[in-house]
Amino acid sequence: MPKLSERAVASAKPREKVYRLSDGNGLLLEVRPGGGRAWLFRFMLAGRRRDMGLGAYPEVGLGAARKKARDAADLVEAGTDPIAARDRFAKADAAQKAQEAERQSRTFRDVAERLVKTQEPGWTSGKTLASWRLTLDRHAYPVIGPMPIAEVSREDVVRALTPVWTAQPATARKLQRRIAAVLDFAAAHGWRSTDNPAQGRVLRLTKALPKQPPERRQPSLPWQRVPAFLRRVEAMEGTAPLALRFAVLTAVRSAEVRHARWPEIDFGTLTWTIPAQRMKGGKAKAIPPHRVPLTDAMLEILSAAAVHVTGTIEGPDKLALQAALKADALVFPSPTGLALSDAALGACIRRMNEDASAGASLLWQDVDGRGATPHGFRRSFRSWVDDTRPEAGEAAEKALAHEDDNSVRAAYRGSDMLEQRRPLMVAWGRYCVPSPHHSEPTGSAN
Repeated sequence: MPKLSERAVASAKPREKVYRLSDGNGLLLEVRPGGGRAWLFRFMLAGRRRDMGLGAYPEVGLGAARKKARDAADLVEAGTDPIAARDRFAKADAAQKAQEAERQSRTFRDVAERLVKTQEPGWTSGKTLASWRLTLDRHAYPVIGPMPIAEVSREDVVRALTPVWTAQPATARKLQRRIAAVLDFAAAHGWRSTDNPAQGRVLRLTKALPKQPPERRQPSLPWQRVPAFLRRVEAMEGTAPLALRFAVLTAVRSAEVRHARWPEIDFGTLTWTIPAQRMKGGKAKAIPPHRVPLTDAMLEILSAAAVHVTGTIEGPDKLALQAALKADALVFPSPTGLALSDAALGACIRRMNEDASAGASLLWQDVDGRGATPHGFRRSFRSWVDDTRPEAGEAAEKALAHEDDNSVRAAYRGSDMLEQRRPLMVAWGRYCVPSPHHSEPTGSAN
């Protein structure tokens, strides 16, 4: 039977020496000379008497002390040391609290910066880093940057996306994918649950955002005007116009041309092999190198590029020797010897449009009046195929290095159709750059 009452505990007076009042069942109230009082639980385990502190009075009242003593007694009866059990619990509780504190202090911005630092070595150009920085700094960090990564919800993602979702659809889609990547990265490290509220599927199913307007494609010059366009570009000086002409004839992306190097070109097989890491998504996806069949029109441009750099007048038949002498040099270097900038090819078109505007000539624009872009000539090429030889559609997609949306079908279609693409690119070259002995093209290729 308990012996102490609330009044007895409250009125216990200090003495010269420490003394203890027993409540029974091992529960003791220790009264100290300075007036402090604390609860103890006295027990025997493995033949040894031990005292376990249960807390100070009055922070721990009589009722709470009795419950703690009963719990400890149950452990002793089961053969467990209640002091060791308490210490283990305290350690685990402290670790859990520390982990929670870390989770709370690990913000979306912290995790995003860590992801960027991890991915940056695999990005093929500084443009990717700049694009990530722009979308995160301008649109994500102001809204969810300071938030604990574990607490970012669908509503928070929607708040970040809403200002640009319909006004800037392309930017919004990049932002959505990048927020999702940050949250996936956090989940992989155990910093949040595996549910990702930024995944496009989740946003679509929950109808959290309105439908976006149709995506506007890159402005492309109608294919019927490409030959006249290339004649104008041919009159321009420098490696940027040469690179622009080469990009139009090969139908590859601007970056792949601007970073082209002589060792990638095999003049024996007339093939230019673009390394996988320079292809779009080449670091993030397991894609093969892209092979481009070379035509006479392309060889003429390569010859002109070699002449521009070396000052030596040699024909295309000497290109293999010239390429060997250039080692790993860029095919279309800038005046400083580095790769042409992302804006260099587009600047050629803008200058042409400025000259055309001043001379009241027809501008180099798409059907909506937007100035043509280097990337848009890929669409010009694809439209030419559709309108003049639709049976070559699959070869055209291979020429553009487009991935098959059907991953299973793509896995079984291993061929890049290089030999089927050769006559297609020859026809495109003959259409774009007709022989002086041929009449002006009228909208179809020979």
